[in-house]
Amino acid sequence: MKLYEIKPLLQDMAHNKVKIDKFRFTYNQVEFEVIVLIEKEPFELLFGVIGHNYSFVLKLLKGYELESLSDEVFFKLCNILKLKPSKEGLNSYKFLRYVAERIPTHYSGRRTQPHEVAKYKKKNIPEAEKIYFCGWKFYTSENRQARNFEKTREWLGEEAYLFCKEHDISSCWTDKISRRKDYYTPQDYLKEHK
Repeated sequence: MKLYEIKPLLQDMAHNKVKIDKFRFTYNQVEFEVIVLIEKEPFELLFGVIGHNYSFVLKLLKGYELESLSDEVFFKLCNILKLKPSKEGLNSYKFLRYVAERIPTHYSGRRTQPHEVAKYKKKNIPEAEKIYFCGWKFYTSENRQARNFEKTREWLGEEAYLFCKEHDISSCWTDKISRRKDYYTPQDYLKEHK
């Protein structure tokens, strides 16, 4: 399916020099949150079903081609939405058209925090329960090496990942919300600590 409706949002995100934004919509009295990630290609749309501990990712390919819902995701959505899979009830195309009509045309202006992305991208990440960003650690000793590179790449993006690898910086994470810090870049960290 072509998702041309997302083009104004992507253009406004680029204009504002941001690579992540989010929006919400409600379908059959169930609230969804969608995080739009445009740092690397293909772009990703992370869908979270609020209050149902369920999420899925759809890739947005060149030409605004949106990946289809897998059967597993579609039938789970039918269950959550309490709708029967059919032309009259729910089908993949109908759901995705509904989403398309609710995509905002402008960047929200809100800064999305790493834990908001992490809760939807926890698969195959070491210490996945530690979703709250709590800072950076710079290694100067030759016998110590930075780590968490995959977590940094998945949750903070390609630019942060490459900078951390180059400068031997680890992203630090906690499972305690009280220790959470608002995200700041590894570049800002290095400027203050060199």
